[in-house]
Amino acid sequence: MKKRCLIWGILVFQYVVSLAQSVPSSSTQLPDYPITQGVSAPFAGFIKDWLIVGGGCNFPLKPAAEGGEKVYYDQCYALNVQSECPQWIPLPSLPCPVAYGCAIETPEGLVCIGGANADSCLTRVFRIQAADSPQKFAIQPLPSLPETIDNAAATLLNGCIYLTGGNQQHRQNALYKLDLNTDQTWQKLAAYPGPQRVQPILVHDAHKLYLIGGYQAASDTSESILSHDILCYLPETGRWEYESDIPLEENGEKRCMAGGSGTQTSTHLILGGGVNYSIFKKALDGKAGKDYLTHEPSWYRFNDDLLCFDFTHKKWTQHPNIPGMARAGGILLLHRHCLYMVCGEIKPGIRTPQITVYPLKKERDFQNNP
Repeated sequence: MKKRCLIWGILVFQYVVSLAQSVPSSSTQLPDYPITQGVSAPFAGFIKDWLIVGGGCNFPLKPAAEGGEKVYYDQCYALNVQSECPQWIPLPSLPCPVAYGCAIETPEGLVCIGGANADSCLTRVFRIQAADSPQKFAIQPLPSLPETIDNAAATLLNGCIYLTGGNQQHRQNALYKLDLNTDQTWQKLAAYPGPQRVQPILVHDAHKLYLIGGYQAASDTSESILSHDILCYLPETGRWEYESDIPLEENGEKRCMAGGSGTQTSTHLILGGGVNYSIFKKALDGKAGKDYLTHEPSWYRFNDDLLCFDFTHKKWTQHPNIPGMARAGGILLLHRHCLYMVCGEIKPGIRTPQITVYPLKKERDFQNNP
């Protein structure tokens, strides 16, 4: 424990003295998440300095490669990242076991939306919020989705939650909006064009939404479609537009960012994690081979870099080879000038309990208002 506290103190010191540079520094870990084998696709976000993580799924009894059964969780935990010796504390259980939903940080708490479990896809929406006494949290129901949605993406812009992509009940591409101040129901907006986008990323630049990547599964008549572009939605006009392509891999291959995660500052969007385009497409199309789940993690070539897009100058930068970033189904968060990669898969079917922290070295390049 003393060693972990010393590491945390060194981390803070390194961040303070490194603000004159411009790329993420070396990573470190917080205490492992309490579910020993880790989870993928949990709800995760910050309430003040408390990192909240709940739900998610894994294969606890037998690996997926051996036909193991996926288990979904309703446990929820919190950790104060500003504590000298951070420790996880249990919170009230979620209303049901759930993974593959969306979590959105709001001034009133962490809003958790949709998802799925072993029994069904979900419409449930609720907010985890701080109670009156320290280290106490409560769960408040919010208006349910008009249809079941899982593996979607969401973001908060001007007091409104926007949700799109994923597996929608009728294979739609709808965009939904909930004004947290006035709405009692979700409003259905213009559908995004093109194929479905399961596991996309949704961020914003304070003016418009950016819908990034995702995939459409194969059908009886067609192969899968992995989207390697970015669409924008302008709330003022209610229109979708093509923005750009996702930057290519270093070897020139496409990216789809499926299983990846993203966040934004006032000046940049930041993307991390996700699967390899070509390897994942073969798996979706049934062409990966019977030994697909048996390889070492490095074989799957999950993205181990950070992609950053400057909203003003329309310029991409890449920060490669970041330890702990190569995850699918992990959650990338930004808090007090640090990036957090929360849990996720290190290969298909194998999760990690690690929470990896990346202090940002240049404050003015990654402004954030926690």
